[in-house]
Amino acid sequence: MAEQIEIQNTTDNGTWNPFVGEETNELLRSKGFANPDRTLNETGLRVLDETYRIMQVCGNPNNPTNSETGIVIGYVQSGKTLSFTTLTALARDNNYQIVIIIGGTSVNLLEQSTMRVRKDLRIDSRFGFEQRWTQITNPHTQEDVDTITNALDQWANPTFPNDRCRTILITVMKNGSHLRNLTNLFSIMNLNGVLTLIIDDEGDQASLNTRARWAARQGIDVEDLTENEVSTIYRRITSLRNIFSHHTFLQYTATPQANLFINIMDRLSPNFIKLLTPGDEYTGGIQFFRENRNLIREIPLNNISNNAQSLNEPPEALLDALRIFYLGVVAGTVLELYRQSSQRNRSMLVHPSRLQGDHTIFYSWVNTIKESWRRLLSGSDNDEKEELLRDFRNTYNDLQMTVPDLPSFEALTDYNLIHAIQYTPIVEVNSRRGATPQINWQDSYSWILVGGQSMDRGFTVEGLTVTYMPRNVGVGNVDTIQQRARFFGYKRSYLGYCRVFLDQVTIDAYTYIVDHEEDVRSRLEEFAANNRHLNDWDREAVLDQMLNLTRANVLYDGLDRDRFGDDWLRINAPHDTEKYIATNLNSIFEFLNPKAELFSEDIGHPNRTDDQKHLVAQLSMRDCLEHLLNKLKFTRESDSATYSSLRGILKRFTEDNPNEECLVYLMSANSLTDWKRRTRRLDRNNEIQQLFQGRNPRTGEVIYPGDSEIKNENLLTIQIHLLDLRDSDYTSVPTLAIWIPERIGQDIIRLA
Repeated sequence: MAEQIEIQNTTDNGTWNPFVGEETNELLRSKGFANPDRTLNETGLRVLDETYRIMQVCGNPNNPTNSETGIVIGYVQSGKTLSFTTLTALARDNNYQIVIIIGGTSVNLLEQSTMRVRKDLRIDSRFGFEQRWTQITNPHTQEDVDTITNALDQWANPTFPNDRCRTILITVMKNGSHLRNLTNLFSIMNLNGVLTLIIDDEGDQASLNTRARWAARQGIDVEDLTENEVSTIYRRITSLRNIFSHHTFLQYTATPQANLFINIMDRLSPNFIKLLTPGDEYTGGIQFFRENRNLIREIPLNNISNNAQSLNEPPEALLDALRIFYLGVVAGTVLELYRQSSQRNRSMLVHPSRLQGDHTIFYSWVNTIKESWRRLLSGSDNDEKEELLRDFRNTYNDLQMTVPDLPSFEALTDYNLIHAIQYTPIVEVNSRRGATPQINWQDSYSWILVGGQSMDRGFTVEGLTVTYMPRNVGVGNVDTIQQRARFFGYKRSYLGYCRVFLDQVTIDAYTYIVDHEEDVRSRLEEFAANNRHLNDWDREAVLDQMLNLTRANVLYDGLDRDRFGDDWLRINAPHDTEKYIATNLNSIFEFLNPKAELFSEDIGHPNRTDDQKHLVAQLSMRDCLEHLLNKLKFTRESDSATYSSLRGILKRFTEDNPNEECLVYLMSANSLTDWKRRTRRLDRNNEIQQLFQGRNPRTGEVIYPGDSEIKNENLLTIQIHLLDLRDSDYTSVPTLAIWIPERIGQDIIRLA
């Protein structure tokens, strides 16, 4: 009997109960996720649970039609392929007739995905009635039409057993011609009621409409875009989707910035989201840029070629990286012989830039270094040999700091080191000499790969330990920089051997990207857990000013940026919606009245006027957020968006710092019943012209430093003002000025 999971008996928000059958369970068992009694182990159950929840929000087979768009977000190199192959198996268990996987934009990446899917689904090891799949790559011939039609006829025949029907599994390149061929092929078939799952692997790449910004500038409404006004692959994908009356389109990606910030009326804007959890062995941005900063090495500026300087010889940082790598290779070999390590490969990645000319230079340098070191270690010149070994010993001491069980230096040198240097293949991975070379990982234990974009998105470097990447951040698009992090992955068992060489700007960029990535996931967790529609999600996230969110051409709407930290936030139009003046005032007094005795007059010059004297109290920041700031409403767009962003920052800060306190000032107040209203003028935009009272006097002895100095530099400070607005009927208008210390503040990016 097929294994079931506990949540199968429950539904919420219109989800359905998929059946977990042998196709899914056998896939997970074949991946090694099973106990000796064939029940799934903890990892298998986690993958199954997440896959089950994804399937729940895909099209219900009992419904006559379906057209949903979802997004599944993982981390870079965290196992997204395993997720969608397991989902493919689960779709088969639930009588889905067609699964289409839109693969990479290159032949190599499509072949990599196709081979992985065929292996995971055991397509090449099953025959006859045991086979559950008919797999076709880039179908376009009449033979392909006949094969698919025959399979669909079997599903439609009530006398033909379902367990003998084969699900059509199509892998197709993300290419205009191949997608058009696929659409033309299906357009001649009757697909009513045919359950279809379309998986867009790396769904942020190439699929989205790269003419969105152009359309916005032309004033064309996003819902009115014609086929001639969108990019080719986007048009092909939407045409393909239009053929299927019952389908779910799933975008899989680790870099969802573009997908999440496109216009919500866009045809590829996701309706629902699911987040993938990596296994315990996964090491990503948090592990490298927060927890193990000693694995990151800065490449000095004088080691990097740029417009101001060119390098005529290998930089010292590259030599250091190679020494660390080769010692790790020898250590791995020793561990393989005596401890039966499970790590199958050790690799080094050299990524100098996107230019093939730079690849050639570094490829030549690495080969030259290899031959020089091999010659010195094998030769009889003891002085040069000893000097080289001293350099290796210094590197060994560095490696020993992160690898406590590192074999002795003597065990790693002598012929072991010579062999590691001599027999490690060095491969230039680009298309300079034709097709990008495929790496046959089983041919060697250790590898050095030199290249650029061919080794970015989707390219897996087996056993990667050392990365040397002097490439700069370019225009600073988050998704592009993230996808270069091939050094993320399941490396915990050998993390101590890993080193990542980057320039300081790139190190800073990855540090900020980690904050951004975790912020986005935390904002989306509730939507993922409760299957909430993504149209309800506020399109904003933490992002440092040095970085861009994504490429601008796919964004129909503009982006705004707010800088919080070491500055004041002021509400410019607290009177914008008249009914909220009274409700905001009531909310303020409901918050303050129980705390009246906590307030006292602030310290200041004895000659201050009543206007310059204030009440102050130090209160719980969490309490102020939940029962004051969250209760107030300001509707002017320039106020509400910024104010909402600040509340989000404070919410996350108080979750991490629940005992944090802040200052609350009641400006020009002697008591809650004796609170002097200040008079302010409105400008031509109907906003407060000047909220803060200035310094008095401007020169000489300071009696009053000005409202802007009424704060604690290191504490969140909330000033509450009561205003009468001159030349208007607005009186007793409450408004806020909030000081955000640098340690609390963050940069926010959001849809305009």
